[in-house]
Amino acid sequence: MIRCAVFDADGTLIDSLGVWRAADDVYLASKGKKMTDEIYAKFMKMTYGESIKFVKDFFSLPDSEERISEDIMRIVTEKYGTEVKAMPGVIPVLDRLKAAGIPMAVATANEKELVKAALSSNGMLGYFRYIVTCDEIGTSKRTADVFIHAARLLGGEPAETLVVEDDRSYVKTACAAGFIAVHVSEIGGIEIG
Repeated sequence: MIRCAVFDADGTLIDSLGVWRAADDVYLASKGKKMTDEIYAKFMKMTYGESIKFVKDFFSLPDSEERISEDIMRIVTEKYGTEVKAMPGVIPVLDRLKAAGIPMAVATANEKELVKAALSSNGMLGYFRYIVTCDEIGTSKRTADVFIHAARLLGGEPAETLVVEDDRSYVKTACAAGFIAVHVSEIGGIEIG
């Protein structure tokens, strides 16, 4: 029985992945560098902090990681509160979970303030009791720690917690830890209540 639910943010709740790619492209172009699809695919498996370190090292940038982060975040922040939209079909799912009395949290590799801004601008922030980030608990989604932490905050155990992700490898990670985990394409078939 599902007692609580944990959602990924980017690509699951909010359609924001294009914003990051656009920001990375703009930033790297300003440094005379170019993003490739292969490099971007690596980013998709990293926390925000890991991706900043990777950019600095891979492109041999002289700026500090803090400065790189500030420059990229300036571009991203501008877009997150205005351009990022809810993923199609997600609000009816959140409504069903809320109506069933299931508490919800967000587990993300993104920065908390960005996720809050996008959820707020789309009227979704009120659905979630917590937003847990990988960086704040010192992990990535290659382990289930962020899902476990979010479930515990909601008062749930893995076996009674639904995890919804857009990355199939993280669905497998959550399943291996005992969660009821589904890929976003499967959420419509979940029985709630």
